[in-house]
Amino acid sequence: MATPRSLKLLLDHAHRQTDDAAINLGKLNLKQQEAEKTLQLLVEYRENYQTQFLESAGNGISPVEWRNFKAFISKLDTAIHAQQKLVAMTQQHTEAGNMQYHAHRKKLKSYDTLSQRAKLRHQSCLQKQEQGRLDEHTAHAFSKQQRNEN
Repeated sequence: MATPRSLKLLLDHAHRQTDDAAINLGKLNLKQQEAEKTLQLLVEYRENYQTQFLESAGNGISPVEWRNFKAFISKLDTAIHAQQKLVAMTQQHTEAGNMQYHAHRKKLKSYDTLSQRAKLRHQSCLQKQEQGRLDEHTAHAFSKQQRNEN
């Protein structure tokens, strides 16, 4: 059976791990949100650029302007594709961090349950000892009373 001191050490360690996992999960969530925001900005920028270009193309454009547009859109598409990969990677990291956090919480709850049970056993043992002392005192007082009556 684990000692109260070893249970406390395990419980403290599990608290630290859970806290660290929660902090890490918060950082991972923030990175994911930033990556998603950047992707959204890139997609919106591409849409706006394309819309503006098509509006100005209605008035006629030169072949150089057309090549520049195609080259820039191609670079934006490459950036969007890279950002989509980054978003997918951050989502995987966030999910892994979430699983790690829940595993640490589960371990913490287990250690906490063990600690609570150990406290209850200790309290029960103390109550039994106290009851034994009380019974002994009562028996001693009763036997003393019996002797005094005789």
